[in-house]
Amino acid sequence: MGKAIAGAMIVAIVAAILFYLWSGRIGVADDQMHQQIDGLNQQISELRDQNTQLKGQLATVQSEEQNLAARNDALEKTIAAVKATGKLPPNLPYPPK
Repeated sequence: MGKAIAGAMIVAIVAAILFYLWSGRIGVADDQMHQQIDGLNQQISELRDQNTQLKGQLATVQSEEQNLAARNDALEKTIAAVKATGKLPPNLPYPPK
């Protein structure tokens, strides 16, 4: 009976040591995962900021493109009128800068 109790105690001690080592590994893995998650969240934040900035720049470029397209159309109409009549109209649109 004493041998069985001693054997059970040894098995319990070995199991406790293994559990302690296993839980330590889990803690380290959790810390690494949290650090990785924090790094990824920071990258997401930076990318969102860049996205907002680029959207503003894109809006500016698109607005300028529309303005230039409108001026180009006016110049094309003026050129067509000059070719058709041979005379310059009195109110010429200024070319874009």
